[in-house]
Amino acid sequence: MEKLNRREFAKKAFGAGGLLTLVTALNFPEAASAFSGPEVLIPSNKFLNRPDLGDALKSMYMTYDSTTPYPHKFNETITKHQLRALEFFVTKGLDKEYAEHYVTTMKPVLLKIKEALAKEKDPDKALVALIDNDPCYFQLFERIKVKTGERTFPCPYKGKLQDCKYWLGTFKAIEWKDVCNRWCIPTWTGFAETVGIKIKVQPSDDCTVKLA
Repeated sequence: MEKLNRREFAKKAFGAGGLLTLVTALNFPEAASAFSGPEVLIPSNKFLNRPDLGDALKSMYMTYDSTTPYPHKFNETITKHQLRALEFFVTKGLDKEYAEHYVTTMKPVLLKIKEALAKEKDPDKALVALIDNDPCYFQLFERIKVKTGERTFPCPYKGKLQDCKYWLGTFKAIEWKDVCNRWCIPTWTGFAETVGIKIKVQPSDDCTVKLA
């Protein structure tokens, strides 16, 4: 079985051009039609047929290039999954338990963060651990603005919820306020309490999490 270290995996995923080619990818004028593997050529798309372009950048390019039935973003899968799960538990009257369970499943990691913070004695380091350095948030938020004791990021759910309601006719049982009040606020405050800090969450098009 082939073993890949982190360096070799990055080469395969992003290609020799690395992240520098990402800017080119997102501005390349030719649209992709189909892709089933690195060995398959895509007709009339010189960029996606480049041998030095890795699978990750091809996938990201084609995701952003997809505008049917609405423009797609890199976090398409995770936002839809979380909205789908939230709607299910809201309709079953179990959204409170669902949010609590999510915090519980993260508790082993959160307690390690709490242990490290006890030595640091800097509450802002908690925000770094919970948001800045969380790879899951790299996949969820388009960008994170960092200020001391405060983090701001675009809401990843609002636009997706509107798109799915309008174009697909799905998620009829929940509204954006449900996502804020039944998912984001209880899970984020639950994380904060577990690591030993207090936060205030201000939902908006650009959500803000502040140390309280």
